Amino acid sequence: MEVTCGTYQFRVEHSNTHGIPFSSPLFNLNGIDCKIVYFPQGYDNNGKTVGLMLKMNCMSEDVTASFTFVLLDKFGRFSSEACKRENMATFRKNCWDEHGFPWYMERSELEANFVRDGCFTLVCSVAILSASYNEVPKRFVNSILPFGIDDHFVQLLEKKEMADVSFDIDGEICTAHGSILAVRSPVFYGVLLGLMAEREMETIALKDIKPVVFKAMLHFIYTDSLPDMSDENIPLVTMIQDLCVASARYELDGLKILCEDRLLRDISMDTAVSILALAEELNLEKLKEKCLIFICNPLTLALLAVTDDYVQLMQRYPALLKEIGDQIRYKTQIICPHTTN
Repeated sequence: MEVTCGTYQFRVEHSNTHGIPFSSPLFNLNGIDCKIVYFPQGYDNNGKTVGLMLKMNCMSEDVTASFTFVLLDKFGRFSSEACKRENMATFRKNCWDEHGFPWYMERSELEANFVRDGCFTLVCSVAILSASYNEVPKRFVNSILPFGIDDHFVQLLEKKEMADVSFDIDGEICTAHGSILAVRSPVFYGVLLGLMAEREMETIALKDIKPVVFKAMLHFIYTDSLPDMSDENIPLVTMIQDLCVASARYELDGLKILCEDRLLRDISMDTAVSILALAEELNLEKLKEKCLIFICNPLTLALLAVTDDYVQLMQRYPALLKEIGDQIRYKTQIICPHTTN
């Protein structure tokens, strides 16, 4: 399968848009004209949000693509808080079809954190696919977020050269570079600062995290991507959930985004309850919404409601019962609307 990737960056003059949608210059990927449209008052002109849409002019056939929008903050750094990713979208042929984020961000947040001298910088990464979504290579799915870590960091992690800190996870020792960990994670910064002040880099014992999960987290810290986390003893979806918990614990927002995107594709009868529990615990609204849509199918709910995991989840988060009930009633009203004479 072919994957054509490209990254486009342009500077938006936010102060000069006057509420009128603003288009980037055309750029071309694999023979397809593309442009980004910025809606300074929101896609529906609500005045409170801003919108970003990717448009493609597909001449001969429908095109499947995945894309990411990321804003640079006032200091020119990529911001995970301003990263929005469309896992997959199909652009229709013979028209300028568009997909994206009609309500990308609150206008006040944009102006406070990203606009400098009346402008902000947007980076869009696009990948055009020639086959189905299920066949997307792992290297693409894991690396589309353009956070800018160079490939040399992969070698640094693997070779362990100049490593100055070690961790004991269930008896397994993992070494790393304290300065990199401190820069990437505020939690590691706090832990390592005290040790460095004492000039003694002792082995740090970490609990409540599996070695395979810790190694995957290290891989992200160095590379902004997920490794191949195959383990014959642990299901992949379980490892992704554990990694998502670790991302929250160590304040790695980019890792949380990757984990949520991966779990969105793993919701099934076997995983829906545990993923919903994770989404509720970590306030992952997009993941929670998709779980609720899946669970609120009458047949699915009938099968899950008798399981111990579902009962325990509802006992732990009783507000979910109301949300599920509201969704079911809403669906019922749509299917069987009330009529009056």
